Amino acid sequence: MNMLKVLICDGMDESGLALFRAAPELQVDMPEGLNAAEIKAILPEYDAMVVRSRTKVTAEMIENAARLKVVGRAGTGVDNIDTAAASARGILVMNTPGANATAAAEHTLAMMLSLARHIPQATHSMRQGLWEKKKFMGTELAHMTLGIIGLGKIGSIVADRALAMKMDVLVYDPHIVPEMAAVLGGEYVTLDELLARSDFITVHTPLTPDTKHLINRNTLARTKPGVRILNCARGGLIDEEALYDSIVSGHVAGAALDVFEREPPAGSPLLDLPNVIFTPHLGASSLQAQENVSRAIASQILDYLQTGLIRNAINFPSISMKEYERIRPYLLVAERLGHLQGQLCTPVLKLEIIYSGSDLQEIPTQPLTQTVIKGLLDPIMAEKVNLINAPLLLKQRQIELTTSTTSQSKGYTGEITVKVKGRDEEYSASGAVFQGQEVRLVRLNDYRLEAELEGINLIIQNRDKPGTIGVIGTTLGNYKVNIADMHLSRIRERDRAIAIIRVDHEAPAEALDELRRHPSIICVKQVKL
Repeated sequence: MNMLKVLICDGMDESGLALFRAAPELQVDMPEGLNAAEIKAILPEYDAMVVRSRTKVTAEMIENAARLKVVGRAGTGVDNIDTAAASARGILVMNTPGANATAAAEHTLAMMLSLARHIPQATHSMRQGLWEKKKFMGTELAHMTLGIIGLGKIGSIVADRALAMKMDVLVYDPHIVPEMAAVLGGEYVTLDELLARSDFITVHTPLTPDTKHLINRNTLARTKPGVRILNCARGGLIDEEALYDSIVSGHVAGAALDVFEREPPAGSPLLDLPNVIFTPHLGASSLQAQENVSRAIASQILDYLQTGLIRNAINFPSISMKEYERIRPYLLVAERLGHLQGQLCTPVLKLEIIYSGSDLQEIPTQPLTQTVIKGLLDPIMAEKVNLINAPLLLKQRQIELTTSTTSQSKGYTGEITVKVKGRDEEYSASGAVFQGQEVRLVRLNDYRLEAELEGINLIIQNRDKPGTIGVIGTTLGNYKVNIADMHLSRIRERDRAIAIIRVDHEAPAEALDELRRHPSIICVKQVKL
């Protein structure tokens, strides 16, 4: 087995390093202080890379990284990774959501308390030898209204702790149902209502085109006078110029910022305002959080490199360990069916996937769909196809995709049917799992079978005439092609039959041509599974 190499770009806690180093097939490198050009130069040697917030993983950086399989962000945000470019190159992008959630939430609360009680300013004053009690009159948080924009893991912890401090909590998040806020004890409101009623506003959303400058001149104008703004999530959620003007005007009473549009924020006029407090992106900087994210990203990357298990991926549906164990044999069925159909039908114009039976009602099917697509494209694409870039490549080839799920199945607890349509031909193939792990082709077009989905196979359709099987065996024998296994099926009313013959090695073109010339043989295809 070739040694797998992992590049750690921004440092890593020893707890995660220990997991990597315990894997004998891995080489782990953690050089210090590499710039983007230096990382780009060595990245083609690596199968995985781990970054935090410092390293920007750009399309240019990964352009020639042919070995790279996964980029792991030891943290929540992935805006420093060009996910679209990674997907196009077939590179998995994963993060560690929740591993530093408590640290980020507690930092938000610490910033809110510091903002309300002027703790940083009072500390600075005392260092100057002053005792300015009246100057730093504070605000109690009890019975104040906290508006939380984004009720993910961190936002939920902030809400829980704020409620414990007897604050009134308003929540706005377009991606949740209102009942989620009610379960926590908060009140779900519109964004306009949150802006109008909140004494403190904290943002906890990812940075996307939709959330960039979510707090801007327009939204700040709709807040109540004296509001205080907090951002311990992502730089860019707040229009910092607009925030500066609102503070200078007196409409906003103060702000607490842990993240910035440009880091470090050298030259920002916000740094000169006495009623704004800052920390240098410390939200996840607790000992426990660093251990958590380090262990989490290491274990996720190891699972992916060693077993194919995908967790916390940004550009692929994640699977829990329990789901993975259930889905694993069906992943093999899906890939083999796709591989079969990609060789039977050329070119494929339409792809339809049907998931049938009780087993496939209870597990995620999107990974199966992407596995079918990978299998379909593998035989016909010169470039690398994997689970990550397969949907994009399918779309580029303008192959129409439809999927459906039904609880009904023809005798199997789980059955995957893959149908393809070309210009002049159509094929339908169904596969199932036997005895927990064995995968079988159970139907090809209208023929019922129980053939192994493996190896080199000849698929021969013929008229149901005596002696045809003998002709096939004799012809293959004449060309020194040994038959390893054979499955036969027929449709009596149509006078048609099919043979799926697994052979020890590839049959030469001359043997296939001779079979095709026989009057009883309709079609001969050779496929590799």
